[in-house]
Amino acid sequence: MQRRARCRVYGYTNSVERFKRRSAAGPNFLACLECNEIGNIAFSNFRSLVLKFKVLPMQAQRPGDILVVDSDGVFTSGLSPVLSACGHTVTVCRTAAEARYELDRFSFDVVLCARHLPDGEGQQLCHELKSSTEGSITPVGLLVSGAREIDEIMYRPSGMVAKRQIERVPPDEYLSRYLPLDEMPARVQTLMRIGRYQEEIANSIGTLMKVAEGIEEQDKRMTGHCKRLSIMAVELGAVLGCDEFQLTALERAGYLHDIGKVAIPGAVISKSERLSPREMEIIQAHCVLGERLCADVAALKPVLPIIRHHHERADGTGYPDRLRGQEIPVLAQILSIPDIYDALRMWRPYRPPMNEAQAIDLLRQEVSRGYWNRLIFDAFIDQVLPGLDERLNSAHVLWPAI
Repeated sequence: MQRRARCRVYGYTNSVERFKRRSAAGPNFLACLECNEIGNIAFSNFRSLVLKFKVLPMQAQRPGDILVVDSDGVFTSGLSPVLSACGHTVTVCRTAAEARYELDRFSFDVVLCARHLPDGEGQQLCHELKSSTEGSITPVGLLVSGAREIDEIMYRPSGMVAKRQIERVPPDEYLSRYLPLDEMPARVQTLMRIGRYQEEIANSIGTLMKVAEGIEEQDKRMTGHCKRLSIMAVELGAVLGCDEFQLTALERAGYLHDIGKVAIPGAVISKSERLSPREMEIIQAHCVLGERLCADVAALKPVLPIIRHHHERADGTGYPDRLRGQEIPVLAQILSIPDIYDALRMWRPYRPPMNEAQAIDLLRQEVSRGYWNRLIFDAFIDQVLPGLDERLNSAHVLWPAI
């Protein structure tokens, strides 16, 4: 039997760790614009694609594959038949080594693991699984003797949180070994439902990210913009002290900030002549369109302000809402600097790509005019740019050669 494929969620961890180690449909579209229904046709079609990824209750309730890791044969011999009677496929392992072997070969819907194993701790096995790319959304239930054992896991005798626990990824739930066996299927089903919802959310976000990357395929000279911006934004956010939640938002925004361009005619995007006022209005609409396209995915709620406001300027001359200074969301301000830098380094129909020195000089002039936050700019120049080309090259997303 082969390992079942799971959607791979884009993760910022590798980028941060590497960084820390170093220290033509014009007429119809214009008609929609006049009615203030910008991109309505493309939006409705794309919205239907997103809705396909909403979880159906039947999908969340179906039986699944369960891994039980416990050396107590009496306990597992009682639990396995109960879960099997509900339609689940149950695999039992006695040791952590056996569990790792099974997890390398197969993907499970739920893992139930004893706290103590003959060759290690269940908490460590849980940490390894939840820290991996494919296992991060797999629900894990840690089997304990009762509330007192949970207190031992979470707290020192003095009441202080144990440092060794802070460093581990915790299980999704603590399950008492002494629960009546007929209650176990309901608890397992709850864990399974959570895992499947998380997987469907990851699938929908992954699909949106792939669509955003597909916009780059309209012109090979734009290839890699999303991934480069994601890497730079996460590194800059880490320098500025963003937490894990904010770094995830920045990483996703790096891919999704321009997704609204999917509804804009390619002839307008790639036009080499000066844009007319109407065409400029169409281009500027991509921020609002992108926000609308991603609004149905609840997990992207923190990303929506970044998508909408990443073209705002501190002096109020940006778009779409002409926000000024601190009215602009901080994460949108962080994304703007590497976004402008990457745009300057890329070919444009009206100019050749700039080198690093030219791009920095132009950005510095714009900071002096009050366009961008000087603190964020200085952090980008001093702590992100050094060695950036080498890091992007190692990720195979260096700017395309013209």
